[in-house]
Amino acid sequence: MSDRFVLDTTKQNVEQLFKVSTERDDFFTPEFNISPGSLIPVVYENEGERKIYNFVWGLIPEDAEAETDGRENFEVALEDIEDDSWYGRCLTQRRCLIPANGFYKWKTSEKQNTPFYIRLLSNELTAFGGIFSVWESDSGRDVYSCAMLTTEANALVQPVGDRMPLLLHPDDYGLWLADDSFNKESVSDLKGYGITELAVNRVSEDVNDPSNNSADLIQPIPK
Repeated sequence: MSDRFVLDTTKQNVEQLFKVSTERDDFFTPEFNISPGSLIPVVYENEGERKIYNFVWGLIPEDAEAETDGRENFEVALEDIEDDSWYGRCLTQRRCLIPANGFYKWKTSEKQNTPFYIRLLSNELTAFGGIFSVWESDSGRDVYSCAMLTTEANALVQPVGDRMPLLLHPDDYGLWLADDSFNKESVSDLKGYGITELAVNRVSEDVNDPSNNSADLIQPIPK
């Protein structure tokens, strides 16, 4: 499970990396313990134009009765998506980029769950591959929501957990957002990141509490 991540960057960095423009500085308040149900800045494409907007993290189903019905859909295993399912249609038609600096994983043992923070070794901003949906509320308001896609963990992350977010390389952003023929088999064509480009660090158990939000949460501590 990948249910927490970090976004600590500037509007200018996001605009430069993702080639978008926004007047909303409030989208980029530093967040060091983002949890499902939060509003998060997401990059997507609409009629050939790349945009950024605050989405609910938790994909709201087409037949949902309430906005909160998507809270459990914060991550979707890429391998489990069926082409003819709702998830499959989102993957084909509505892919998005979720800007992030890194994500947390918990190594589970009989004695305790130990948190780790995984990031690019360069500390650069990156993005998770996601899918999104637009749900209309009873009042007629369009609510944008998204889910993070996950894949099997690579050799570096595997000792901590068997799943990880789909990390996309900047070279893949255009393909991910715009290719109408994209499906889950197309992921093998993506560049991605090698294990030598990532870092895994043990961090404080303070991250276990979603209400904690401080840069101290991502500071490495001795293993």
